Amino acid sequence: MSTTFMQLWLYNNWANTALLDKLKSEGEKVPHSCIRLFSHIVNAQIIWLSRLTGEKPPVGVWDEHSIIDCQRYHDLTSEGFGQQIQRRNDMEDEIINYTNTQHQAFHNKANDILLHVFNHGTYHRAQIASEMRKNGIEPINTDYITFVRT
Repeated sequence: MSTTFMQLWLYNNWANTALLDKLKSEGEKVPHSCIRLFSHIVNAQIIWLSRLTGEKPPVGVWDEHSIIDCQRYHDLTSEGFGQQIQRRNDMEDEIINYTNTQHQAFHNKANDILLHVFNHGTYHRAQIASEMRKNGIEPINTDYITFVRT
């Protein structure tokens, strides 16, 4: 894959790790909606990684986890996506056949799946930031440009 996918993978890891650290530091002040959304981020990462590897995902889309389990799932999927990006270095047009959670069959390019995963995380991290702000917690900045500046 291109260096762009490697960069997006690194960004996703940085942003999720920073957000996990913030959620841990705020403890009981964190609204349940934030944990639910972060659980959804890692569930999606697990599900899409499972599709790339041809395995059955061990989680549902909206399963809820503790912060510790979210961290564990993020670490596992982060490593897995890194391996997938390196493995697919010369196979950008590889087609992945899978069944979605409504049991509908689809096929997409691996690079489109990876782009979706990283974009999906960004979307829900923004929702978490909004929820934090509504509940009196100052969210962290997980903008891509902040990542590249560090």
